Amino acid sequence: MEPTTGSTTLSREQRDHYLATLNEETLSALMRSTWTWDDRALRRKLSELLTGLVAVRELGVGEVESPAAVIDAAEARVLAAAGEFIAEVLGPRLLADAGNAFREPLLPLVRATGDLTAEAARALDTLAVDVTGHVIERNEALTSLLAEDAWEEKAFGPQSTGLARVAYSAGYTLSRTDYFPAAGLGAQAFAVAAAPNDDSVDVRHSTLAAAEKTGSWDPALVRTRATATEDGWQLTGEKWYVPGATAADNIFVIARNIGGPSLYLVRHDAPGLTVETLPSLDESRPLARMGFDNTPAVLIGREGAGGRIMNRTLDRATTVLAAEQMGIVDRALKCLVEVLPSATDSEAWRGYTRKLAELELLRAGATALWYRAVKLQSQDDLEASAAAAAMAHIGCSHAVRQVSLRLTSVADGLDTADVDAISTRARETDLLLGGPALAHERLLERLGI
Repeated sequence: MEPTTGSTTLSREQRDHYLATLNEETLSALMRSTWTWDDRALRRKLSELLTGLVAVRELGVGEVESPAAVIDAAEARVLAAAGEFIAEVLGPRLLADAGNAFREPLLPLVRATGDLTAEAARALDTLAVDVTGHVIERNEALTSLLAEDAWEEKAFGPQSTGLARVAYSAGYTLSRTDYFPAAGLGAQAFAVAAAPNDDSVDVRHSTLAAAEKTGSWDPALVRTRATATEDGWQLTGEKWYVPGATAADNIFVIARNIGGPSLYLVRHDAPGLTVETLPSLDESRPLARMGFDNTPAVLIGREGAGGRIMNRTLDRATTVLAAEQMGIVDRALKCLVEVLPSATDSEAWRGYTRKLAELELLRAGATALWYRAVKLQSQDDLEASAAAAAMAHIGCSHAVRQVSLRLTSVADGLDTADVDAISTRARETDLLLGGPALAHERLLERLGI
């Protein structure tokens, strides 16, 4: 299948082969063959590459309506990124045959990196010609927005797509109504831990206190203690970055007992519970520090199951946040097409629409990852949905960061309050559950790498 020596082109058959076979197994095996599997910088690049490959495969399925130029650019760009990753991992082993089994089958892809990069640029130039029309048409046809008076019914309904619509609507409208503590965290933790159809706790006014001062969602770092008493349990310790703490009647808490991390329920008026609202980036969605001093609590679910509960809740919560991030992305793109340079200034217009095309490319890949995460979650495929959720969080966080930065750079002519709200909400959704560095390691952990 390798082209003739010196060729820098890939056939359609070769492209399809690489897109199908470059996955967590082959790429992690490549790293093991060169003793680079624990290089943190390469691990992050691996996470980014795997996410990009899955996004391109999903775009090829066609569930996200995209112009041909988007798919062409996405495919060429991810294959070029794969070629660069392979070259970095192989290093000098790429220059001459030193017995590495991966060199020969992957060499055509590395050789084609330059051509692939040029192809991606040409496809983006094509997309830039009418990218503003795509954005305008998408916004005019938007049917997924929900009025806020329908949020509660949809957010706590049996279908994960209902909550996804609520989250997207919250992002697009920049609503100050905070659906996430109860619908995205509290209800999800209770659903994971409790028996099916258990409605003994009002999750509509709840939140989850899981992270501590480090902000990590690693169950091994839980220090809040749970002690058995004659009447049940008591908690001692503190939780940080808790959303919706002041409005929650029921607080689910991850605490450690002798059996390991477990999930507990604390009432908002329980003795020994203190809630301190923290100075927060998004004042409309304040975070809190919660202190527990021999605070009465009720065990939810099985003792020692807190690690599983924490991880599965995190997977669900990141999928919810991905939906909100895509709402923010679409709102920001709508703003960006409203401040186009004059068509009479052809150079400025071309430069601006080319940057819009880059963002539209990010938007398409991120949307594909989000759709995939929601679909797999609804199918209750735990292993696949865990990795899909991590990829959606990575892809959607990257997209919302980039579109927010672009929006800030062209703020002249835009509503300042809108720009500030988009930037703040983008940052909050990106960092709330640990931030990019932890997200990439979380994905590799979910993939068993």
